[in-house]
Formats: sequence, structure tokens, C-alpha cells
Amino acid sequence: MRTSRKGGARSMSTSVREWLAQSKKRGMELGLERVFKIHQALIQSAYNATIVHVAGSNGKGTLCATLAYYMHQLNQSTVLFTSPHLVRIEERIRLDGHPISTQQFDAYLYDIMEIESSLNEQLTFFEITFLIACLCASRNNVDVFIVETGLGGRYDATRILPADVSVVTSLSLEHRDILGNTLAEIAGEKSAIARPGKPLIVRLVDDSAAIAAIEYEAKHAGRVELGEAHGAASVEWISIPEGASFDQEATLLAQATLQRLNVDAEGLQASQNLLNWPGRFHEIPAPWDGSILFDAAHNPSGLLRMLPQLQARIEQESSWTLVFGCTPQHDLTSFATPLIELCHQYPPESMVLTKPQLGRYPGVELEALRALNWPTSCTIFEQEGAASSSHCLNQLQPRFTLVIGSLYLVGEMYDALGYWGTEHMELFPAKTQRDEA
Repeated sequence: MRTSRKGGARSMSTSVREWLAQSKKRGMELGLERVFKIHQALIQSAYNATIVHVAGSNGKGTLCATLAYYMHQLNQSTVLFTSPHLVRIEERIRLDGHPISTQQFDAYLYDIMEIESSLNEQLTFFEITFLIACLCASRNNVDVFIVETGLGGRYDATRILPADVSVVTSLSLEHRDILGNTLAEIAGEKSAIARPGKPLIVRLVDDSAAIAAIEYEAKHAGRVELGEAHGAASVEWISIPEGASFDQEATLLAQATLQRLNVDAEGLQASQNLLNWPGRFHEIPAPWDGSILFDAAHNPSGLLRMLPQLQARIEQESSWTLVFGCTPQHDLTSFATPLIELCHQYPPESMVLTKPQLGRYPGVELEALRALNWPTSCTIFEQEGAASSSHCLNQLQPRFTLVIGSLYLVGEMYDALGYWGTEHMELFPAKTQRDEA
């Protein structure tokens, strides 16, 4: 029996959270029919918001955060939906930069749970959190709703929205078991977020088959089952300099997006320099005398692209400590090779190999991580999770620490080190935290 609102806030919270937890058992089910049906029942009037939809292999979260902060600077109200979360699930839905409250989250959960039951449907965990963001944007009547895809694009729940502009960031070979084995196949799945008659902004890719796949999807945009007419999207290719950082890519793609929305982008660069994006090249003071740099380089291309920034930062230190753990990779050795080469060039004094505990997939076993070709000069500690890894760091108290790998691991380390609820987890800080590190 469902718990009614009259049962009190605590009982309602327990009931809806248990229901949400149960949804995880359904796993991942890509598709649009059930989430579109429930979205229509929940939100029966058009959004007031301008909707920006972002897909890609790497950099999509950074672009979303960049746009949200800049629109905030222009006094526009925003809802930002990203996934996964680092520490608390409420982070996935940020209203004007702040994670929504537990009370708001649970109230929206309740409404979704009731509609799901009445329509005899079963939503996935991701679909539920996405619909919370939709309710938040609709009921708060925000100016801008910025949405990051979960996986792919064509069948991702976020595709149901009537986006005003769609953006595809950098592409790489990832999730090949779902999206395809070639860059062209993956490009086609992600660029299927194109809406008829609307702009599709794409980072130019050096692959003719992938370009052809994107142009095909743009030409044949429109999903009848979503109430869209068939028609072409207008593609705008954005050339990004080789070796550009995620921040630099985000700035260029954000400029193009703002221009298509007729928004002045003059202050964009200054705004982005102030953005505090937890888990993405995010350096903050350690609980001891030192600093910790967190980065969720979760796939091979992402790790490779971060290397120049990581190297430049490590060069400034006489000694450093690495904390590393990841979820399963198509080729673990290839994934870790850039980081291993960095460690051979600038050997860390100590390394903590660990495992994310709360991700969609179990973390790579410590034995497999230890078997990689790490430099023999450093002391290696093996820890089962973030709590013991945090304890190990507190004992070592290194001057500079790099925590890198799975986004889930990065989030668990933030939590274990006591950062949740502090200014370091805010998206829109009064000033940059990097200057304090």
C-alpha cells in the first residue's frame, strides 16, 4: 500500500525512497514510450523555459554547467539536469545552481510514483530522476532548462523534451555494447537528439563516416511518436583546436549555443573562469596542509585529454600521491596507459589503488589494478573503498593528491573526506575555489 501525504513527511520520504531504490533493479532500459507517456501525464502545459539538450562522449557536463552559470550571471533562472551524481542524488537536479532540497525531491518523487502506478508503467531509476528535473523546471517556471543525456541520445529519456537547441560535444568509442562498435555508429546515436527545424551544434570530428552519420540524422530529424513532424535540423559544425581542454571546448560550444539563442556571450569567458564544477579538474584544500585535485576521467579519451593539464599541475610539485580506481573498461591497460606513463615520467611518492562501490557496475578488482605497469619506486596501498582510502590519505597527509578515475569513486572520496555540504560542492561559488588551494 502506498503511503499518503497525510502519513507525515518522514513516512512519505521513506516510502518514495524505497520505491526509487527498487527501480534500480530494473537496470537500464533505453526507450521513449513509457517516459513520454508519464511525462505527458505529469506536465500538461508547455514549458516556459528555453531548453538546451547536450549529448557527447566527453565534456557534455562541463558544457551544461558552463551554460547554467552564465545564464545565472544574466539573472536567468535555471534548472540543470546532469548525471550521475557525486555524493547525493539531489545534485542531479540543480535549481539556480543549488541541488534541490530533500523535501522538494521527495515531493516530486511522490507525484511520479502515483502517476506511474495509475498508468501501470515501470520507470527506470534514470527516467525517474530525469522526470524530477522536468517537474522542477515546469513548476518553478524557470527561464532555461539545461539537460545532459544519460547515454547515447536516440533512445535516452531526455530525448522526449522539445529542445530549442541541441549540442553534441566530443565523440569517442565508448559504451560499444550499446551504441555500436564504430565512431560513425556512436555519432549517429548521439546526434539523433536533433530536432526538426532547430539548431544542432556539433564539435567537428575528424572522421568522414561519423560526419556523414551526423548529417544523415540531422536531415532526417523528427520523431512522430513524440509528436514531432519530420524535418531537417540545421547543423553548425564547431572546430575545436587540437589539444583544447574541456573548459576551452565548453567555451567555444557555449558561444555557438548562445548565439543561436540570441544571447550576448561577451562575458562568457570571465564567467567560466569562476565556475566551480566538482569532480572535473577540481582542486580544493585538503583537510590537512595540502590540496586535492579531483577529476573524473572515466573513459580512455577523457583521460588522454586531461593529461596535459594534469602534467602541468604535477610539474609544480616536488612530490605527490595518486588515488585511482575505475569501473570495468573495454581494455583496462589501454585506458590506464596515459596515467601510467604520467606516473613513470613523474613518479608519485605513494599510490592508493581502490574501488568505487556504488556505481552501475562493480569496480575493477584491486588485483587487476595492481598488475598494471606502475613505477616500482612508489609505495602502493590497496584499499577496498573510499572510507579506507580517506583514512590512508589522512595518515600520509601528502602535500598534493590526485584523485582520478570513475565519477563514482570521485564522489565517494568527496563524501569520505567530508566535503559534502561545504562551499566546495557549490556550482556557483562567490569566488573560485582553485585560488584557495
